Amino acid sequence: MPITLITGPANAGKAELVLDAVRMYGARELDPLLVVPTRADAELYLRELAGDGVTMGVRVERFDGLTAEVVQRAGVDEAVLGGIARERLLHWLSDRELVAGAGDGFVRALSELVVELRTRRVSPARLVAALDSWQTADGAGATGAVLGRLFMRYEAELRRMARADGEQCAVRALDALRERPSLWGGRPVLFYGFDDLSRMQLDTIETLGVVVDAPVTVSLAYEAERSAFAGRAATFQALAPLAAEHRRLSARAEHYAPASRTALSHLERSLFEPGAARVSSGGAVALLEGGGERAELELVAREISLLLAQGTAAEEVAVLARPSGTSLELLAEVFTAAGVPFALQRRVLFADTALGRALIGLLRCVGAPATERGGDVGDAPGELADLLAWLRAPGQLELPALADRLERQARRSGALSADAARAQWQRHNWPLETIDRLQEAQARGAAALIELAARELQRLFSAPRRRAAELLSAEALDEARALAEGGRALAQLRELARLAPELAPATAAELARVLGTVELFSGDHPAPGAVAVLDPLALRARRVRALFVCGLQEGVFPARARVQPLLSERERRRLAEVSGLRLGEQVDLLAAERYLLYAAVSRPEERLVLSWHSADDEGQTTPRSLFVDDVCDLFEQSLFTSRARRALGAVDSPAVPAGPIRASEGSGEAGGASDGAGESARSERPDEPLCDARLLEELAARPWSASAMERWIGCPVAWFVQRVLRPDELDPEAEPLVQGSLRHTALERTLLRLREETGSARLTRANLARARELLAEALQEGEVGKPLSVSPERRVTVRRRLQADLDRYLAREADGEAPLEPRELELGFGVVEGDDRGEPSELPAFELGGGVKLRGRIDRLDVGEHGEAVVYDYKGGKVPLGASKWIEDGKLQVALYMSAVEQLLGVRVVGGFYQPLTGNDLRPRGVLDGDSGIELDCVSTDVREHDEVREVLDRALSAAREVASEAAAGRLQARPDTCAFRGGCAFPTICRCER
Repeated sequence: MPITLITGPANAGKAELVLDAVRMYGARELDPLLVVPTRADAELYLRELAGDGVTMGVRVERFDGLTAEVVQRAGVDEAVLGGIARERLLHWLSDRELVAGAGDGFVRALSELVVELRTRRVSPARLVAALDSWQTADGAGATGAVLGRLFMRYEAELRRMARADGEQCAVRALDALRERPSLWGGRPVLFYGFDDLSRMQLDTIETLGVVVDAPVTVSLAYEAERSAFAGRAATFQALAPLAAEHRRLSARAEHYAPASRTALSHLERSLFEPGAARVSSGGAVALLEGGGERAELELVAREISLLLAQGTAAEEVAVLARPSGTSLELLAEVFTAAGVPFALQRRVLFADTALGRALIGLLRCVGAPATERGGDVGDAPGELADLLAWLRAPGQLELPALADRLERQARRSGALSADAARAQWQRHNWPLETIDRLQEAQARGAAALIELAARELQRLFSAPRRRAAELLSAEALDEARALAEGGRALAQLRELARLAPELAPATAAELARVLGTVELFSGDHPAPGAVAVLDPLALRARRVRALFVCGLQEGVFPARARVQPLLSERERRRLAEVSGLRLGEQVDLLAAERYLLYAAVSRPEERLVLSWHSADDEGQTTPRSLFVDDVCDLFEQSLFTSRARRALGAVDSPAVPAGPIRASEGSGEAGGASDGAGESARSERPDEPLCDARLLEELAARPWSASAMERWIGCPVAWFVQRVLRPDELDPEAEPLVQGSLRHTALERTLLRLREETGSARLTRANLARARELLAEALQEGEVGKPLSVSPERRVTVRRRLQADLDRYLAREADGEAPLEPRELELGFGVVEGDDRGEPSELPAFELGGGVKLRGRIDRLDVGEHGEAVVYDYKGGKVPLGASKWIEDGKLQVALYMSAVEQLLGVRVVGGFYQPLTGNDLRPRGVLDGDSGIELDCVSTDVREHDEVREVLDRALSAAREVASEAAAGRLQARPDTCAFRGGCAFPTICRCER
């Protein structure tokens, strides 16, 4: 029994003994194999051994590498069924057994159960017999009976396909070594950095060390009677009887920096021990509390920036974060903004890479197979975003702007399905024949479809690199990983289609769904010059100078207990009682989490920082982990009271190396109280005028519309964005705007045709019925080119409501028997060719003076017998109040139109109104000259004396000229109070202000 077991607390020198043994075996040319937990650990220790000149014959592997070596030496050459293929098989079997709710979650749980059964060497017959015993004893086990049948059929399908799963292959290899130990060849194996070992790993150690009699050294962090190690006692008890030699190491403190040794050594020796003394943290241990997750990470980024500014190498700093408690995307965003170099590797879905999105989007654009009844190809399940993901893949289009144009056109026209978007693309561009080829391959069968998808994946990756010897960047490396993982998944599915066609994805949509579940590692390995961002499990085999443990929230660290998805702990205990079959030992999760914290806080040599946030993004309280209190119990009260804090929503720049903001400097205890840092650091953005001479010249000569002037009054910056920059809109035109346009068009056509038929456009009770018929025809004609909604199911409702509103308006006009005749409808002035206001106008622009010109289109102009004119502007929503509020509210349109009519037509304008077309009160609002003798059905307070009317017009002209003067001078000013319709800034990212 040549197993050597080395135990001791953290930093006891276990690594030195293991590496000395590696060097010794290497010197004897015994080709030792060092097994460590992670790939980063493997690279680290390989570099360390290379520095000593010990590399020839020495291999450093993860446990997967050891398993592969065992399989190879045992001569087990069975073809292995891949993970994707196994899940497909389990899905198919679950469907055949009619398992209720057998979705992806059930299949993943079933796959985990199969792995457990394999590693415990439980045969299908043994499982079925045990489940039968349970059912006989308790009359229960309906679910268990299904599990037994599933495992039995799973085994039968593997035999039919002449395949084994990975665990089965590993177990058979270990059994082969037990039968023929000489196959291993006596190669020494050393394990370092593992704080816990799975059943398969323990089986491997026992096989190599006890049966094969190979030299095996196992290093295990363990110290008897320590609370921190209670979660690892089972692993120690499993190894101890197997060890021929047990070397117990004592605690050592020389690994810690002298200034930090007292605090960090005390933490390592006393964590979770009752009655531990309190000592000074001495700055070696610090706490950070953010009001929210971003605030917490900004504090972490600032502290790291301070360390880097003080000369600490980035690779000597590590950040531990669990994805369940810390958003890795947010962490990357905050660290990038703070200028902190970091290496972060995390699992992402194949669908989240550009290459994966493109291939999956393409597959979703393929229509369903032809139906047996009609032979027609079904609609594609994809959406506009799927087609765009494929078109926007790098190298797919020589002009990527074509995809942008498609998105704008499709969104604004409501073509949101893949089929509709493709039809729109092909009206303006070339046919997308790749989709047709996939459709044809789908009709030929799963194998042809998967083969063509694999070729398309390779083509998508190669397209931007064609005829270029490109050195892959970090982003391109992620795409290369996506190519590799996607290719492996497709290879498994292609093999499955050959072995069992009924299990392979039969449609492009199903293939897209399967590929969407594929995962890969994205990002960079820890490397020199970068702060390593790691999961707590990834920092067990090496030390760092400074360590940050983030996201210490209750339910995250320690994690919540995971309920067994299949066969609960109670059911497993009962199964063991009645049948003798033991499945899974009960795990004390809290004890395991305690050890994990102990292992983490023992890694830094100089500084340990713990952080948490007190609220989520919605401001709801999120309690910190009790582990923080366990650490604080070892130190003086000043550790907690001097913690650095940052308020939720603070907007100052925390990453500037200027020292942390301490609670004593702020406003009291934790829980979201603001320290005022954000508010004091916020500064108003100065409104600097435009200075480009050509632009100012263009603005000075620019013709104005009344609506543009009103937009300027609301916010000059918004005017500049919307009226000068004029970015293309992606969203469909707002329904109120479409309805308003149709209202104007329909009313114009109705009154014009009424005039053609009767000689007058005036509405009366006698012609009301005919006017309504003409209105219905006009609405129908107007909607042909411009549907009321991009959503077909809304169009009927919107159309009926619109017609009902206009019918009510026509009835009111007919009942009023207005004394004026509608003379001009949609009267344009200053409108030139190419203007977005429609056909060019005969009337010139309205001169306001000082070279300022106004153009526009007046909805309706009514004229009396003696030439008195009244201007109407239709409104589909809320109308402005009377003329007394026009200038104050920035409403100039009707007043400017009144002055324009007087100048351009030479008539006497006696009134101007905003005419509501919806709502309960259809009375027009505006102004009427009471001295004109004209009586209209309007609000009584809108009737004013002649001088008051003229004052309103003069003030409007003055305000319009002021607007033109400000624009010509380039005086853009952000006005967030009046910018958006209901208040607030419409472009906060441009103006740098909050809504």
